[in-house]
Amino acid sequence: MGVLHPATSMSSAISLAGCPVGWTILKTVAACVVGLSLARAVEPAPAVAQKSTHSNHWSWQPLVRPIVPAGGHPIDAFVDSARRAHGLTANPSASPRELLRRVHFDLTGLPPTPDEIATFERDPSPERYRQLVDRLLASPHYGERWARHWLDVVRYTESQGFEYDHPRDNAWHYRDYVIRSFNADKPYDRFMREQVAGDVIEPVTSDGIIGAGLLVSGPWDQAGNAQANVTQRAITREEEMEDLVSVVGQTFLGVTIHCARCHDHKFDPVPIEDYYRVKAVFDGVRHGDRSIEGSAEQKARETAKQLRTRELAEARERVQRIEGIGAGRAAAQASKVVVEPGPDPWIRWTFDGSRTPDLAGEMLGGATVDGGNLRLPKAGAHYRSAPIPRDLGVRTLEAWVSLADLDQSGGAAISIENEGGTPFDALVFGERQSRKWTAGSEGFVRTRDLDAPEENSTPGQWIHMAAVYAADHTIALYRNGQPYGRPYNPGTPLIPYKAGKARVLLGLRHSGGGKPWLTGAIRRAAIHDRALSAEEVAASFRSGGHSIPLTEILARLEPDERTARDQALEQIARAQAALAAMDRPLPMAYVGRREQPKATHVLKRGDVLSPGAVVAAAGLSALKSLPAELGLDAEAPEAERRRRFADWLADPRNPLPARVLVNRVWQYHFGQGLVATPSDFGISGARPTHPELLDWLASEFIASGWSLKVLHRLILNSETYRQSAAARSEALSVDADNQWLWRHAPHRLEAEAVRDAMLTVSGRLNPQVGGPSFKAFTNSSYGATFYHLFFRDEPAFNRRTVYRMNINSGKEPFLDAFDCPDPSVKTPRRGVTTTPLQALGLMNGEFVQAQANALAARATALASNDPAQSIEHAYRLALGRAPSAGERDAALAAERDRGLPSVCWVLLNSTEFLYVQ
Repeated sequence: MGVLHPATSMSSAISLAGCPVGWTILKTVAACVVGLSLARAVEPAPAVAQKSTHSNHWSWQPLVRPIVPAGGHPIDAFVDSARRAHGLTANPSASPRELLRRVHFDLTGLPPTPDEIATFERDPSPERYRQLVDRLLASPHYGERWARHWLDVVRYTESQGFEYDHPRDNAWHYRDYVIRSFNADKPYDRFMREQVAGDVIEPVTSDGIIGAGLLVSGPWDQAGNAQANVTQRAITREEEMEDLVSVVGQTFLGVTIHCARCHDHKFDPVPIEDYYRVKAVFDGVRHGDRSIEGSAEQKARETAKQLRTRELAEARERVQRIEGIGAGRAAAQASKVVVEPGPDPWIRWTFDGSRTPDLAGEMLGGATVDGGNLRLPKAGAHYRSAPIPRDLGVRTLEAWVSLADLDQSGGAAISIENEGGTPFDALVFGERQSRKWTAGSEGFVRTRDLDAPEENSTPGQWIHMAAVYAADHTIALYRNGQPYGRPYNPGTPLIPYKAGKARVLLGLRHSGGGKPWLTGAIRRAAIHDRALSAEEVAASFRSGGHSIPLTEILARLEPDERTARDQALEQIARAQAALAAMDRPLPMAYVGRREQPKATHVLKRGDVLSPGAVVAAAGLSALKSLPAELGLDAEAPEAERRRRFADWLADPRNPLPARVLVNRVWQYHFGQGLVATPSDFGISGARPTHPELLDWLASEFIASGWSLKVLHRLILNSETYRQSAAARSEALSVDADNQWLWRHAPHRLEAEAVRDAMLTVSGRLNPQVGGPSFKAFTNSSYGATFYHLFFRDEPAFNRRTVYRMNINSGKEPFLDAFDCPDPSVKTPRRGVTTTPLQALGLMNGEFVQAQANALAARATALASNDPAQSIEHAYRLALGRAPSAGERDAALAAERDRGLPSVCWVLLNSTEFLYVQ
C-alpha cells in the first residue's frame, strides 16, 4: 500500500482497497511520526499464504460467452432468470415522459425540451424510441456527459494540488480529448492504448500525445520533488509512481496493483514483483507541458505547405501574366509620349538582353532570367556581381523590384558589401518593421525605422526604390520617385567601399545573415557614384519605363481579365493565410515529459533505501489467458515499454478491461454496477450479481469492435432499462437495494447535472463545446496559489460544468454540497448524501436565484405576460409537464404575493426537478 511521508498533502488520495485498514493506519502514523520508510518502522502483519501464479478468482478467468437463457432481449433474459430465482417480477414500463427524461439525462446530462416530450408522448413506439437513442448518442452533449464520468475515475485535475496547487492552464486538452473520443465512438481498445502509450504509437498524432496525458492527470507534489534531501525526493517519486500505477490498474483492470508495493497483495494474486514490473513500464513518465504536434501532423503539415506554396506560386504567376498584358498595352500607348532620360548610372544591370550588364556576375541558388526579369523564386536565389572596379564613396542604390508577397522579411533588392558581408548597405524589406523598407546595415548602425507607409503593391506589380547616401552622412529613401520617410543622419560616418573588395548583391541582404533572402523579381538595378537629388531620383523613376501605375495597368484589362486577376488575388490571400496558420506552433498541453529511466528495482518493504532485484517491464502474472512477459529486458527503451504494455492491456484475451468497462457503463445507467465495486474486481471487492450477464456483455462489447455506443444501445433498448421506478412494497421487502433489478431505481442528479439542468431550463446555458476551461475565480500567488471564487451570470461562465477549471483548492461550494468529488481522488462511484448544505444552497445560492429569475423571464416572454400561461410554461420547462389544478392555483397565489421568480425557485428546489425516475 502507498506510503505517506511528511511532505504529503492531507488532500492526497490514499486508496484503502485491498489492504487491512488497521495496518494502513499504523503505517501512516509511523511514517508521519518518524519520517522513515514505513516497512522499516513497523514490522508488517503476517502475510497470507502466497497464492499460485494463476488465480481461480472469477475476474481473472478467460472470457467465455455464456448461453443466453430463453426469452426476448438477451439482457432481459439474464435479468429475468435471476429475478425469478428470488421470487420477483419486473415493473411495467415507465411512462413516456419518465423514460424520455431518464434517457436524456443518462446520455447527455441535460433535460428534454417541452416540445421533445410532447412529440414522444404522441408516439412512444419502440421504433421512435430507438431513433431517440440514436439521436442522443449522436449529440455532442453525449461526449460531455460521459467524459465527466471518465474524468471522475482517472482523478482529472487542472491544478497541481498539494501545498502549492499551481494551476495547469494547458490540462484542458485531455478533457477535450476524452469528449472527442466518446463522441466519435473511438474503439475502447484504441482508447486504452492511447492513454497508456499514444505518444509513441505510430503514426503519432496530437490525439495520441494528449491521450497519454492520463498518466499525469492527477496531483503532483511540487514541493516534495524539489526537496534538497535525495532520499526524500526518492520517497516523493515513489508516491507519485504508486498513484500512476494505481490509476492504470484500477481504471482499466479493476485491480488494486498498488497494494503490492510493500509486500505481496494481501488478497489478490499480485506479488510485489508484479507491482514493480508494472512500475517499470511507467518509470520514464514525468509531469510537465509539451507540444501536441505528432509526426503524423508534422508530415501532413509539410505536405499541406507544399500544396499551398504551389498554389501561391501559380496564383502569383497568373497575376503577373495578366498585369503584364495590361502593362504591355499601357506601355504601347506610353511609347508615343517622349520620356525625358534619367541620370546616367555608374553601374547598371538589365536582364532583357537590351545591353550587357556594366559589371559581370552570376546567378545563384535558383535565380533565373525569364521574360526580361531576374527571377528570385525562393530563399537562396540571388545575383552576385564581380568586385567593383574602383572605390565608391557617396552613392545611390536603386532597383525596380516586384515582391512575391508582402509578409516576407529581411531580404534586399540591392546591396553592396565587403568580403564576408561586413560592412554592407542595402535596400531591405520588412526586417525591422513589417511591410516597410529601410536602409539596412551591419548591426543596424546606419539603419532607422522610418515613418513611412506600409508597402501595398500586389504580386507582380513593379515599384522603384532608391537609397541616397550623401557626403554629409545623411541617408534618404525614395519609393516611385517620392520621398519615403524623412532623411536622417545616423550619427556614424559614411562607409567607403574599396575597389576589388566589394560586391553588389541582388536579392540578398548580405552574406551570412539570418533570413536574408528577397523573393520576387528585379527588372533593373543600378548604382550611381554620387548622391542623386530628389529631382534626379524622380527622373530616374520616370525613365525606367516599367513603373506604370497600377491604375493604368488595370484600366487596360478586359472585364474577364480583371475577374481572373481578382480570383487569383483571392487565392493568394487564402494561401498566405493558410501558410501563416501552418507556421504557428501547435499549442502546449499538460501531458507530461518522457525520459529513459534507470533500472527499476524491487524495493524491499517499499523502502527506497532497500533496493532488491532489478525487474523488466511486464504485465500481471495471474492471468491464465495472456502471458505477463512483454519480451523486454530491464534496459528496454521507455517508449517500447509503454507500447508493449498497451498491447498487453488491450489484447482481447485480457478479460479484465472489457468486464470493467461494461460494468462501469451499467453502473451509470442503473445507479449500481453488476459488480458494486467498479474499480476493484479482486477478492476484497464485490462479486457480480449477474456474472453470466456481465460476461455476455463483455463478449458482445469486444465482438462489436469495442464500441461504447453499441453497448449503450444494447442496454437502453432492454425492458430492464425501460421499466418504471415505482416502489412496490412486496418487492422492497425482498430486495430493498434493487440488486435483482425489479425496477429502475430513481436517483438524484449529480452536482454538474443539477447546475447544467438549471442553466438549460432557464435558457442561459452557453452550448460552446471544447476549448480552455472557464475560470470562476481569480487567483493570487504567494509561493502557493490561492483561488478566490466569484459568481457571474455571464455567457462565459454559463458553459457546461465539465468545462469549469477543475482545481483542487478552489472547489465550488454548490457543487461540493452535491457530492462533487475532490479532483485529486479516483472516484469510480460518487457518494450520494442528503445534507442541510444542499437545502441552503438550493434556497439561497446566487446561482439558483439567478436561474429562477431567468426561468421566470423566459416563461413570461413565452406567455406574453399572462400569469397563468407563464406558470404553465415554467412547469413545462422545469418539469416537462403541465401543473395540476391544485399546483396551478397555489402557484398563481404565490405569483400574486411574491412574483413569478419565487414560483420558479420552488420548481428548481423540487424533488421532481432534482431526481430522475
